[in-house]
Amino acid sequence: MNSESNQGRNEFVNFWERLNDIFPYHNYRREQFAIISAIQKATNNVLLIDAETGSGKTAAVLSAILSSQEKNEKILIFTKMLGQMDAWFRELGLINDYNRKTNQSIYSLVPLVGKSHVCPLVTKNNRKQFTQIGCPLFNCSHNKAFHLLEEEYSAGKTLSNFVISQISDFIKKGVGLAEVLWLLENRIENIGCPYLAIKAALKNANLVITTYPFLLNPKLREILFENMDIDLANTTIVIDEAHNLAKGDFGELSYRALYRAVNEIGHHPAFEMLQRLQGKEGLHKLDIDEGTLDDLRNSGKQYLLNRFEQGHRDISFTLKVSEFLENHYSCYLTSDKKFTLYLKDPRNILNSIKLSKQMILLSGTFRPLKHFSDFLGVPDANKIIVLSEKLGKNRIVLTTSDPELTMKYHGRSTERYLHYRKTIKHLVDVIPGHTLVFTPNYELTAVFANLLKTKFVEIPNQPITKFINEVKKSEEKAIVVAPARGKISEGIEIVQGDRSLISAVIIAGLPFPPPSRSLREIIKEYSKFWGDVRATNYMNYLQAAVTMRQCLGRMIRSENDIGSWIILDNRISYMDVFPRAIECKNSYKMVERLKFFYKNHKMS
Repeated sequence: MNSESNQGRNEFVNFWERLNDIFPYHNYRREQFAIISAIQKATNNVLLIDAETGSGKTAAVLSAILSSQEKNEKILIFTKMLGQMDAWFRELGLINDYNRKTNQSIYSLVPLVGKSHVCPLVTKNNRKQFTQIGCPLFNCSHNKAFHLLEEEYSAGKTLSNFVISQISDFIKKGVGLAEVLWLLENRIENIGCPYLAIKAALKNANLVITTYPFLLNPKLREILFENMDIDLANTTIVIDEAHNLAKGDFGELSYRALYRAVNEIGHHPAFEMLQRLQGKEGLHKLDIDEGTLDDLRNSGKQYLLNRFEQGHRDISFTLKVSEFLENHYSCYLTSDKKFTLYLKDPRNILNSIKLSKQMILLSGTFRPLKHFSDFLGVPDANKIIVLSEKLGKNRIVLTTSDPELTMKYHGRSTERYLHYRKTIKHLVDVIPGHTLVFTPNYELTAVFANLLKTKFVEIPNQPITKFINEVKKSEEKAIVVAPARGKISEGIEIVQGDRSLISAVIIAGLPFPPPSRSLREIIKEYSKFWGDVRATNYMNYLQAAVTMRQCLGRMIRSENDIGSWIILDNRISYMDVFPRAIECKNSYKMVERLKFFYKNHKMS
């Protein structure tokens, strides 16, 4: 017993000693100390961390997992989007800078990205086509150059270690993903194919970052694990923005896309199967073998190659259908105005990595934690909620109990929309900068933009970068209206330098999934293992909470940003999402709160 106690004490001391050498800042914030302690003390191999933006969670998690890293242990980080990798590179750059000053070892972080992001032959004009079929699009000599370099390094120092050392030498303060990819494409002499160089680096890499497809797609995950020679028992896995995993749907395909695919290559067994199911009620198990899918994929590639050689730069809808069907074996198909794939059991989504040494699910949008852990099949996971002290002072959260402020589907009317306009106008008058107004869908976005008389409105298939630049150029405070599941909500930042230009985000109606036959059918199926109440809550309230928090995140991009979150839908009172929300009876009470808040921050 004493031996075990001493060992535990030694591990504790070693962890904190290593952490003091690794942590890139002079002091731990209270929030960072809480995160690090939770990782160090975790009794379950799965840990869910709900930490607000501005809490310093990336630096805390990275320092903690490096401090507890054992010999030959691999660390694998998954992000939803490439842009989210920058935070990890930024914090590792600070760690490396400190280690250089103290003559300690520096770290490498190998980014596994899609070929289109590193191929030197890819241009703006052929990126979409290359993304679909890859190398066959070009008569490429880079593969040969890479293999010549690989032969050169086969004796003695391996190519894998060479690439890793080049990356680690390059990671320092201010270096993000783009700079590392530029290094691989331009700076390493005679490397040939940068993508093959990244794959080679995986062999000896003990710190790798990649995106969700390499976690969720079995074929890509197998490529990753094989190249890294993964032993899950000696691997720590971090999933950033993990709230994105808590959804049942796994892909959509429009009827029009299927029609265009048929026009490309004519009849095919896969097309005929989908056509038979088009519009049919129920949950359908797809009976399609790998040979049929391979044939569909090859037909799409050949079509695209032929079109490309003829000078056309369009994508292949045959390949879009093929991509849609890739995960058919783990999903049900529904057909209600479009084809949708739903996971047969969302609780199995993490099964492939549950045996890892430690799995850390990280998000700023994980409330209520119990619901997320249940949905993801890890109900017994350790859980921690970390509220940012500074963010609590720099942000005010207002909700309403006004009975007329709700976007309940069957209660929508002209009178209701006019009441929303009046309320939003009152609020905007006291908001000092730009205001983002999110509505449940594109249709309501158009309605609200018209009522609020603003030219800044997101529409389908809009060049979003140009739109955002127009907002930035606006010298007067602007009202920007957008759908809750549009492009702006999914990660577009309206910033100048490091500062957010958004002073307030208004949720004009909770973004519940639109009612549909497909949704009712999958809720009925999920009720078999969750029960009616939980299945309904998870596929409605949980989805609305995730979408809403993504929208609200467009305002706070750093701990120094100041602004307000305003939820104009009285149904928010049923949802445990905002621990520091102030409920107001009407818009006049909200205006009073906002005036006081902005005056306090000298922004009125």
